[in-house]
Amino acid sequence: MNSLGSVSPERRHWRRTLRAGLFWTALGLGAATISYACDADLAARSLGFDRTASILFFALVPIPSLALGVRGLALALRLRDAARLAEGVRSYLATHLPAGFVVVPHYRPLDGGDDEIPLLVIGPAGVTVVQPRADEGVIRCSEDHWYRERAYGVGRRLPGASVSQLARRNASRVRRDLATGGFARTRVEPLVLFTAARLGDVSSSTVPAVAGLEEAVAHLARISSSESHSDRTRAVASALGGLAVA
Repeated sequence: MNSLGSVSPERRHWRRTLRAGLFWTALGLGAATISYACDADLAARSLGFDRTASILFFALVPIPSLALGVRGLALALRLRDAARLAEGVRSYLATHLPAGFVVVPHYRPLDGGDDEIPLLVIGPAGVTVVQPRADEGVIRCSEDHWYRERAYGVGRRLPGASVSQLARRNASRVRRDLATGGFARTRVEPLVLFTAARLGDVSSSTVPAVAGLEEAVAHLARISSSESHSDRTRAVASALGGLAVA
């Protein structure tokens, strides 16, 4: 089993995002401290406002910085979790898939988009774009809208973009890159992987979905042809791996 690809963009970016979030949070807290310490009457005379308007002004000053800080901290945590999920799936697949497969984690398409493709698995049958999710519980799909099943009432929709639509979009991005590299006929298929959930009715999903890493290995092995195409697999892996680390 081979593993190619770049260092996770999330791993590269989440610490920088965390630092930015901490900076804006500190700036907002500093502004709030200064605003609290200011004398309202002195501020009113200095700004030319009445006392009530001055108090309102200083109360609003810290809000933009605090909002940017909270947003940055939340984004940093999401990026860190996404990196850890992709790395965990990569490690399992690289260990358990049979010979003839190549794993390319954290692929950066040539279209210049900021969002990475978490995982590509290249096998004898072509390329599978794996879109992992760490949601728990029972997951259902209704026309590419994904929900977590509840004991009573309508299920809660999963946060973020539709995972099946995202997988299809990422598969199209890989197809374009392969066409650019001279592998236009290579089969590229999307796959949704729920690492910790159980699947309910997902028949209306436009993308195959599996639950659990063992099922993912079985699915990938099943769709691969019995005929060996190791030379072509290595060629496709080399092309995508070279793009990923470029």
